[in-house]
Amino acid sequence: MNRILSDLHTHTQHCDGKNTAEEMAAAALAAGLTDYGFSCHGVTPFDLSYSLKNEAGYVQDIRALQTQYAGRLRIYCGVEQDFFAPVEKRERFDYLIASLHYLPDADRKAYYAIDGSPETLASCIRDCFGGDPYRMIQSYYTYVAENVLVNRPDIIGHFDLIVKNNAEGRFFDETDARYRKAALESLLACLPLGAPFELNSGAIFRGYRDTPYPANFLLHEILQRGGSVCLSSDAHSTAAIGFRFAEGLDLLRAIGFRSVAVWRNGRFEEQGIL
Repeated sequence: MNRILSDLHTHTQHCDGKNTAEEMAAAALAAGLTDYGFSCHGVTPFDLSYSLKNEAGYVQDIRALQTQYAGRLRIYCGVEQDFFAPVEKRERFDYLIASLHYLPDADRKAYYAIDGSPETLASCIRDCFGGDPYRMIQSYYTYVAENVLVNRPDIIGHFDLIVKNNAEGRFFDETDARYRKAALESLLACLPLGAPFELNSGAIFRGYRDTPYPANFLLHEILQRGGSVCLSSDAHSTAAIGFRFAEGLDLLRAIGFRSVAVWRNGRFEEQGIL
């Protein structure tokens, strides 16, 4: 397989995306995709600037596009759920992506977006973890595992999002034993669920990283322990749909993967990539 024709992690103006749902669907069709999923951020009461404001309206919009594109593009209505803002009616959605975007203070009265600005991350480390980034990392990966174990998602979203603002080791050393121990313990807790970990190219498209999530050492661990990987763009605009999927396949082949999980007709299938 040389092309991936499905993309399930995408956003629209219903949350923090730049384009309408119809514009995104048209772009997916033009790109030659066969299966395309919308996954707007579930309603997050403490951060409505980023998440769905009207869940029912979002679902209605995507269901209408399913009818409009029938026979040309298979469209799915998914949701990206944060651990601290679970959806009320999961049955509304065709699939669920479990992600962690926030860390709370001790009383859960304030939430810090760990993929927000570097200044927000610095404040989180200072205010919630006494200035110790490795305490923050342990908390992050503990919540990542809990999110997966509690919510049993169809996709594990950008597993190591905590590194988004850490270019050149700005806040912590990603090779430090404390960092890798926390990440690997979380990974081992998530693996038994069997949900694919997404190889997410979104931070590359938006200029934050040079490499996708998750890091290579985590991909090696997923492979060695029989885990599965799917490709996701985390597209917030039409231009990002399917971004660098070919390079993603090259990376997975180099690491040793012989197949990836591909969404087709409403479910994942393992497809060879030799």
